[in-house]
Amino acid sequence: MDVPSRGPGSVLPRLVLLGILWGATFPISRLGVDAGASPFVLVTIAFAVAAAVTAPVAAALRSPFPSGRRLAESAGVGALLIGGINLPLFWGERFATGGVASIVYATAPMVSVAFVGLLGTGERVGRRGGVALALGLGGVAVLALASGGAAISSPWGLVAFGVGAVCQGAGAVTLRRLRPQGEGPWGETFQFVGGGALALAVVAVAVPRPTVLWSAPVLVSVLYVGLVSMAVGYAVFFDLIRRHGAVGANQVTFLNPVVALVLGVVAFAEPFAVEEVAGLALILLALALLHLPRSGERQALPPPVPASRPAGAEESRTPG
Repeated sequence: MDVPSRGPGSVLPRLVLLGILWGATFPISRLGVDAGASPFVLVTIAFAVAAAVTAPVAAALRSPFPSGRRLAESAGVGALLIGGINLPLFWGERFATGGVASIVYATAPMVSVAFVGLLGTGERVGRRGGVALALGLGGVAVLALASGGAAISSPWGLVAFGVGAVCQGAGAVTLRRLRPQGEGPWGETFQFVGGGALALAVVAVAVPRPTVLWSAPVLVSVLYVGLVSMAVGYAVFFDLIRRHGAVGANQVTFLNPVVALVLGVVAFAEPFAVEEVAGLALILLALALLHLPRSGERQALPPPVPASRPAGAEESRTPG
């Protein structure tokens, strides 16, 4: 994968951490839905929790408050990227398991490759990266075939997850293009604001009487998604996009099925086929091919920082 790297093995620990955080999201997010809560209402509350956590952090860090234009851009990206991922996920899990959702979302790297070509972010997928992505997608296909139809009660679940995967792939590339120097704390907060605004609009249209019957599963679902998956997870994801590009960051979706399927089987007794071992093996092989350097191969280094910059350049590059 011909994307910038900050040193040998620097991307893999972050991918593994995010894979665990997000992989667990698929079965845990279904807890609240299975408890009878409206999926759109749950997502809206989770967005509010995430924004309520990240805004004080941004203030405590004394991060410069961005211009209105930058905040509007962040909110727009948040509606596409975070709202577009989570709204279809929660709704679609009414019809399919978290394991199936993680499999469909694992197509996001290939979506990113397509949008990189359309938007021209400067990322390149070399021969080795192409082979690795093909192996990963093959592993996803094996998992999809092994899951069979038992875990899917309606094709609408697959449609919803497909929309979410497209939003993740396209949203990551869009953020990379708009924020090549990275998204700042206030920008992250306003991404949650943008996603929450989209969720509120969907609730207004699709949920005539938005109520939540609070229970332990609903509370666990909302808190995990809002605090862990969103507030912490997207901070890691945005850092991955800045360091390694949209395609590199979206490789995390290859790990999601591993975590989601294991957690689904162990904690939620979801079905698991022996053939899925082959799919997981292909995914892990793809990640190894992407991140284990070949003999004598050097890791790509970031471009050198110019010795001097024009006056005011630093301010214009301050992430918001």
